[in-house]
Amino acid sequence: MALKKQIKDKGSNTLVTFTIGENEAPSSSNVLLLGDFNNWQSNDSTFQMEKKGNTYVKSIKLENGKRYEFRYLSDDKGWFNDHAADDYVPSPYSGIQNSVVDLSVIPQKEKPIKKTLTKTVKKTASKAATKTIQKAKKDDLKKIEGIGPKIASILTEKGIGTFEKLSKASVKVLEGILKEAGPRYAMHKPGSWPKQAKLASTGKWDELKKLQDKLDGGK
Repeated sequence: MALKKQIKDKGSNTLVTFTIGENEAPSSSNVLLLGDFNNWQSNDSTFQMEKKGNTYVKSIKLENGKRYEFRYLSDDKGWFNDHAADDYVPSPYSGIQNSVVDLSVIPQKEKPIKKTLTKTVKKTASKAATKTIQKAKKDDLKKIEGIGPKIASILTEKGIGTFEKLSKASVKVLEGILKEAGPRYAMHKPGSWPKQAKLASTGKWDELKKLQDKLDGGK
């Protein structure tokens, strides 16, 4: 048996589901849910338990702030209690106890996360996503004659990882990057790299090939 409680109507009522398990259910007869909430009226068919497979279930709305006594009544088993009740109290009949569903204290619903916090989380996630996209967005600079794998890596680390950015970089800046990378790179001449990159960034591959045919190591 089990009592499942679900707060409804902004906390003024609670939907309580009463369940009689397979081992506790009567063989096949009808079962009534009787208690304070229906004045223990056994002729009230609206509180008949619904048979679902080998179990009996009934859900009813009860007002919060109260304790309700109840029991089950079946044709072949008679009166019996709910083993999962919140409490048990003596009934008016000697030696008999009633089950209790306690709604006098209902747990508070979890407070929603503040919108300001949600906005902060979204903003942080958005920045992270943007950084990831920016980091992932890069072109194969090795398609530019005169640029090998190592120089492509150096330029990318300096923020020039796409054809578009390379096309807008000045030759002086490129020479400075190469000089900073060391003598073995300072010897390269990046004079044609921006022009090649501009053709590559606009998809003019035929024109790029014609230009590269005229170049010697990018010069």
